[in-house]
Amino acid sequence: MTKKTVADALHVFYELNSTFADAYWETNDINQKDRFFAMKSMLQDELDELHKLSVQDHIYPYESIDPGVLQLRDELRALLPDMNRVVLRPQTIKRFLELVPSACELFEL
Repeated sequence: MTKKTVADALHVFYELNSTFADAYWETNDINQKDRFFAMKSMLQDELDELHKLSVQDHIYPYESIDPGVLQLRDELRALLPDMNRVVLRPQTIKRFLELVPSACELFEL
């Protein structure tokens, strides 16, 4: 397994952030809205930290900066079995299924 770079992480995180927003607006269940909002917030904290890096640093291996983002890995893994129940649109499910493994791989040490 090759080590993912900061640029790789940013790409996955931007896509995942957008997918969280879609899932948030697509659901009518307040508990699921809270869940997607919390995951989006955890991811946004990490993105805020990554934005502090210079463009030249994007070639370096990615390491999580905000410790809260590691909790996101567990939340993402818990989302997978519930995917068909909590995410309504097939397009959003497909995006999650593509992005969750990539995001979880970034959190592996």
